[in-house]
Amino acid sequence: MLTRLTAVEAKLFLRDPGAPLTVIGIPVALLLVFGLMPDANRPSEDFGGQIPLSAFIAPLSVAILLGMLALTLFPAAMAAHREKGVLRRLAASPVPPSRLIVAQLLVNLAAALVVVLVIVVGGRLVLGLALPANPGGFLLSLVLGVVALFSVGLLIAALAPTGRAASGIGTAAFFPMLALGGVWVPKEDLPGALQHVADVLPLGATLNALRATWTGGRPEPLQLAALAVFALVCGAVATRVFRWS
Repeated sequence: MLTRLTAVEAKLFLRDPGAPLTVIGIPVALLLVFGLMPDANRPSEDFGGQIPLSAFIAPLSVAILLGMLALTLFPAAMAAHREKGVLRRLAASPVPPSRLIVAQLLVNLAAALVVVLVIVVGGRLVLGLALPANPGGFLLSLVLGVVALFSVGLLIAALAPTGRAASGIGTAAFFPMLALGGVWVPKEDLPGALQHVADVLPLGATLNALRATWTGGRPEPLQLAALAVFALVCGAVATRVFRWS
């Protein structure tokens, strides 16, 4: 049954042309537009002698991808299912409605995996992007970032009464995280106090941990701890307050 539910959710995801185009288009466009700039593949003093393409542009594309999926598309889809009575009907059937959450997560995680591979492999082939120099730290940061961001998205889905409300709440959470997480302005250029904020917010912690590991460094313990706390707290609260109807 989970396989059939996942297939149905995947068809619904692909049937709406806006979702896949947004998920693929924005991160890949960011990578290409900034990656094709003349100095993108040259060491820069602004990034401590690192190459901007791997030290900022590629991790930025991955973080924005995860943020869009987890904070806007996933909660909007779940809230829309509640609004249309899909969750209520599932609750009255032998199929646990929680399977629908798992199916939605699988679809979104598959979309994230495909686009991350496009960024890493496509960036390597087209732009000469270096592969993550600390693959273990990169995978740890990526997994923790995914869990934390989707836990926030699940909490939004649990509280929002309609799909439109979930989309609005997710967008309201997404853009401040962009501004304060070191996306619009690299963390190093933020005021001192805001640099710590950038390492605590889930989108910023994910981005800055990916930045460090892509260039061979280690994610900071504060970033990993913040992601774990967001995952545990938001996941636990969402589980308690989630409404099926």
